[in-house]
Amino acid sequence: MTNRALILAAQTKGTFELKGEGFEAEDIRLMVQALRQLGVEIKETDRGLQIRNDLSWRGRQDEVKLFLGNSGTSMRFLTSLVTLRKGKTVLTGKDRMKERPLKDLVDTLRQVGVEIEYLEKEGFPPIRIKGKGQVSGENIRIRGDLSSQFISSILLSACSFSGPMELKILGEPVSHPYVELTRHQIASWTEKGTLVAKDRKIEGDASAAVYWWALGKLHDCHVTVTNVPKDTKQPDARFLSLLEEIPKSSAPDDEFDMNEMPDASLMMMAMAPLLDRPTKITRIGNLRVKETDRIEAMATELRKIGSEVAVGKDWIEIKPLKEVPQKKISIATYDDHRIAMSMAILGTRLGNLEILDPDCVKKTYPAFWDDLKKFS
Repeated sequence: MTNRALILAAQTKGTFELKGEGFEAEDIRLMVQALRQLGVEIKETDRGLQIRNDLSWRGRQDEVKLFLGNSGTSMRFLTSLVTLRKGKTVLTGKDRMKERPLKDLVDTLRQVGVEIEYLEKEGFPPIRIKGKGQVSGENIRIRGDLSSQFISSILLSACSFSGPMELKILGEPVSHPYVELTRHQIASWTEKGTLVAKDRKIEGDASAAVYWWALGKLHDCHVTVTNVPKDTKQPDARFLSLLEEIPKSSAPDDEFDMNEMPDASLMMMAMAPLLDRPTKITRIGNLRVKETDRIEAMATELRKIGSEVAVGKDWIEIKPLKEVPQKKISIATYDDHRIAMSMAILGTRLGNLEILDPDCVKKTYPAFWDDLKKFS
């Protein structure tokens, strides 16, 4: 939600603040750094981030190179935003980012006359965008079956397109609630179709709350997350009600369609070995193009602890543990914050997991380990 807010802030003229918690996350810092490079004035305060924006960044004609690490939201959202400036912009990142597809978004922007070239591998970052300072809306078509972030990217920057936009989504969109989250956030920033500069509070991250809800489930206790409102539009907030349904089903196994909350599906995978019956998680094919191939990575690590795991193109099935191995087991994290956090929560029950490269949680939740210690 913060990175969506920052893209909207970059298009909003005036002085205002974004207030909230967790702004020290690497994904947010990379976005802030990129917007500063573009020319948006952002100052850190004890309350959050202060924005001073006269929109002059859009008129700059110099070439700017933005390094976005492994931040998917930054890469996708900024790809559309920088089309609004007149200069050239290079967007690049870590090696894994260069393996994450961007073609559908690039093809969509090319439809409205944006010049984009691939600098290494066709269809993947790094890319160079030659902006025109102005993009017309027109009728835009985009595939929806790979990443909802592509659609959100277009919607967020369409706030500054020169005319009305009609966006047609081809195919069944994955993680569609995230598109609705984007639409809701845009609506909250606008009055009579104009982005309005005023202080805003960013609610807590439901994707981070997932780990504490799961912890409560695994230890049969109640954990309350206070900064994610009950009426939140964040899709991962539905994970709590999903947990409540686990003991109620009479089916021979637990099957969960997690297309709408793929990030939370890793926590469900990590819980699965301790559930009473086999767990199948379906419609998660887009996990294969995240920070790592999350389906294969989780299968590999769960097999280390003795779980029987089967995988398909867009599903994973995990059987309950027959016995817990007594020796210490080292869990690889693949530079993936969600694998580290999910397996750490499982480790609170098993007691013998060593999480390698624990610092990878800095991507979205730098305080995770400190918060986990509070439960001990």
